[in-house]
Amino acid sequence: MFNFKHISLCAAGLAFGLAGLHFVACTTEVANGVSEETNTVAGILMDGSGKAVAGVPVCARHFMFDTISVVDTTDSDGKFGLAISRQGQYGLSASKDKFAYYGTINYDGSEVNVSATLEKTGKVEGEIYLRQDTAAAGVKVYIPGSPWETETDKDGAFTLKNVPVGVLPLLAKSPDPIHFVDAVYVVSVSQKSTSFRGPIPTGMFEYFAQSTVEEEPVDDIVNNIDAVGSAELLFPLSPEYGLRSWWPMDYLADAGKDTKKVNDARGGTDGILLYGVDSLEEGATEKALALYGSDQFGVIEGERSILDSAKALTLEAWIRLEKPSSKNYRMNLIGKLGFGSSEDKDVFSLALVQGECGRKNVSLGFFIADGSSNSLDCEDAAFVDYKLFDEWVYVTAVWDGNTSALYVNGVKVADKAVSVTQIGVSSEPIFFGKESVNLKLDDVRLSTSAIGESDVLYRYYLKGGAI
Repeated sequence: MFNFKHISLCAAGLAFGLAGLHFVACTTEVANGVSEETNTVAGILMDGSGKAVAGVPVCARHFMFDTISVVDTTDSDGKFGLAISRQGQYGLSASKDKFAYYGTINYDGSEVNVSATLEKTGKVEGEIYLRQDTAAAGVKVYIPGSPWETETDKDGAFTLKNVPVGVLPLLAKSPDPIHFVDAVYVVSVSQKSTSFRGPIPTGMFEYFAQSTVEEEPVDDIVNNIDAVGSAELLFPLSPEYGLRSWWPMDYLADAGKDTKKVNDARGGTDGILLYGVDSLEEGATEKALALYGSDQFGVIEGERSILDSAKALTLEAWIRLEKPSSKNYRMNLIGKLGFGSSEDKDVFSLALVQGECGRKNVSLGFFIADGSSNSLDCEDAAFVDYKLFDEWVYVTAVWDGNTSALYVNGVKVADKAVSVTQIGVSSEPIFFGKESVNLKLDDVRLSTSAIGESDVLYRYYLKGGAI
């Protein structure tokens, strides 16, 4: 049986020099006189030269519940033992003089052995915004499972002092969960500078909390996340904000005799009626809609005017393409458009293009129109050369009433000022395929809001782009 006692503070030795911080003490159950056999986390705290450090409190705090924390003070050999009872992800922290330690563990009930080293310290400072012109004031910013915590000031600025150098997760709590989501930034801290990467979803804490902390499990993900250009960080918009339609492509429903459809999980449309398709294939997430050639396609005829009078649009989709053998084409992948009639009222098209619009190489294009004619003009389209065939790619197309942009795997690859400021009324169906191209689609989403670069990157990783 564990021998615990409650104390009011396990911050002695952790709170040094944290000026300007709202310090969260480890008010918790503490290992006291516990034998080695009962300690679930055990380790040795060393300095930079490899010598054991005695008399330093080492604190373990649960990532999600600040009240769940345990502390033990290192003995003369630098050893410490922590008796953790609740499974989950924990941060480990310690401080002495001008040195500090932070690590993470994922406690699953098995014993964990830790080798902890005190590092030199630096500071993390930046500014957080809801949108580019709106500072996020009073926002909680912290390194999870640690005493390093603060709130942003009226200008959205924050500073965490005396943080150990290295690669750390920084979590910002959304002040408006309906419109914005919590986000993690990967922070590289040195004694003189700080760089941020992300945002990534909070669910990716697992990349920081492995069975041992010395493996530095964050390295792989850090190397694959684009660095934020400055310390001005944006909260990601909620993926639900402005969402009008969502087609997961995971299930088929009957739509009549010998006819199938993909339902709209958001309910904004009547679903995708399928022609020449009676089953789904393996997708980027679960299942996917596979369309081989022009005889296999999907169409939404009852789209309930979801884009009428829209002043912004975002289209997101996992796509997998085979390279066409033909030349000189514009092939619609997903679009609200007609197919050549003078009465067409085209609105948008995500298309594969070669030999048109001055595109000599195979290109991905995003066309936008106001729905008043049969013209999806090249002048109102953003393009990028496209070579990512026979692999799953997360594509995002955004129009904000002034500019169209294309993103591939979370990274902006093209943008273009356009003349379209608002979509009018159009009764054209939304087509999926209906071209001489082999195409797979998964997890397609359509919104009447324009998302930004941080939002796109966040959603790419939310959809499994880091795996």
